[in-house]
Amino acid sequence: MQNEVENKPGKPTALQLLTKKEVARLLACSVRMVERLVASGTLTAVKIRGAVRFRQSDIEQIMMKGAA
Repeated sequence: MQNEVENKPGKPTALQLLTKKEVARLLACSVRMVERLVASGTLTAVKIRGAVRFRQSDIEQIMMKGAA
């Protein structure tokens, strides 16, 4: 099974957008926890015509802070 969230060739990581479900998998938490991170201002959401997405670079920063 291929990883759903992998770097696409020719597209910088900072520009990759992830869904709530993908973010929850990466952070090993629930979708509701992702919503709480947005509500608290810890995670910034990008809205595109009503769809909520997250920058992969923002997720990586959260993961690095958690590892410290």
